[in-house]
Amino acid sequence: MSVYKRGCVYWYDFWFRGIRYRESTGLTNKRAATDAEAIRRAELAEGRAGIVHRGPSPSFEEYVVKEFLPWSEREHQSHPRTHLRHKVSSKPLVAFFGKLPMDAISPAHVEKFKAERSRDVSAAGVNRDLASLRYMLNFAVRQGHILRNPVIGIRFLPEGPGMMRVVSHEEQVRYLAAANPLLRDVATMMLETGMRPEEVFTIRKENLHLYRRHLFVPVGKTKFARRNVPLTDDTIEILKRRLAKAEGPFLFPHRHDPNRPLTTMKTAHDAALREAKIEPRFRLYDLRHTFGSRSAMAGVDLATLKELMGHSNISVTMRCVHPTPEHKQEAVRKLERFNMKQGFRIYRGHRESPQKSPQLALFKFAKVCK
Repeated sequence: MSVYKRGCVYWYDFWFRGIRYRESTGLTNKRAATDAEAIRRAELAEGRAGIVHRGPSPSFEEYVVKEFLPWSEREHQSHPRTHLRHKVSSKPLVAFFGKLPMDAISPAHVEKFKAERSRDVSAAGVNRDLASLRYMLNFAVRQGHILRNPVIGIRFLPEGPGMMRVVSHEEQVRYLAAANPLLRDVATMMLETGMRPEEVFTIRKENLHLYRRHLFVPVGKTKFARRNVPLTDDTIEILKRRLAKAEGPFLFPHRHDPNRPLTTMKTAHDAALREAKIEPRFRLYDLRHTFGSRSAMAGVDLATLKELMGHSNISVTMRCVHPTPEHKQEAVRKLERFNMKQGFRIYRGHRESPQKSPQLALFKFAKVCK
C-alpha cells in the first residue's frame, strides 16, 4: 500500500518513471488520501505537474556520435586518454545498442550486453565497456534524454589478477639494450620511480625540482596521483639531458609537435621485446609493477610504497607487489635459519643433552610448558 499514516495525516509514497514521490496529502481520512494519491498520479501522467513533455528520444548511436563523443573530446582535453577510452568502448556499445531509442534501454538490455560481450573479451574488458556506458548514460540523464540510468545496480564482473608480472634484472638488461634511446629513458624512469607511463610522458619543465631531487606530478589517474616523486641519480641525469634539448614545455614531447606530450610507446616497446627475445612478453606498465615489487622486496614498507606509487589505499599497492620465486625461496631459508637458532637456544636453556634435530628440542620444550 503506497498510502500510510504519519502522525495525524496520511502520506503517499510511489515511483513514477524512475522518480520517487513521497509527499503528505494533508488529509486525515484514508479514503480521501487514496483519492489524492490517484489524482497525483494522473497529474504526473498527463504532465500537469510541471513535467515537460520530451520530444522523440534519439537512438543510442545518434546520441553517442553526435552528442557524447564531441562533448567528451572537449571535456577531456587535458586527459586525452579518458576520451580515447570512451571512444574505444563506444564501438561495441553502438554495435549492440545502436538503433535502440535512448529511453528504451533497460537493465535487461545491459545484462544481455554484458553476457554477449564476455564471450569476446576478458572480464576487465567487459567492465571497462560497462563503466563507459554508465558514464555515457549519466550524461544522457543530465541532458534530459532519459530519467534514470539503467546501468545503476548492474553488477560488474569479478576480475582476476590480469597479466601483471615482474621483470627480472636479466630481462631488464636485455630489454634496455634493445630499446631505442627514447624508450630507454621512459623505461628507466618507470623502473626507478614507479611512475605511470602517462605520468612520464607528461613531465613538464616547471614541475622539475632537480636540486631537491624530486619532480611534481600535478594530475593523474586519481587524486592520489598528485604527489612528489623522489629521483635517483640515473633519473636525474636523464631529466637534465632531456631538459637541455626540450623545445617545448614537455620533456618527452610528441615527435611531430613539441608542444604536445608523447602519447604511446607501443611500437618501440614491441620492437624491443622482439629484439631482446623476451618470452613471455610484458607490458610497458609492468615496469611500474616491477618497481613496486622490487621496493617491497628491498624492505620498503607498504605505507611508504603507497605514497611513492600514488595509490588510493594500501590494498591497491598490495595487488601490485609480487615477490619473485627467488625472493620467496630466500624467505623460506630465512625462516629455516631462524627456526634452527630458536630450537638450539631453547634446547640449551633447558640444559638438555644435544640433539640432532632442533624440532625435537622444540617438541620437548612444548611438553614442559604444558
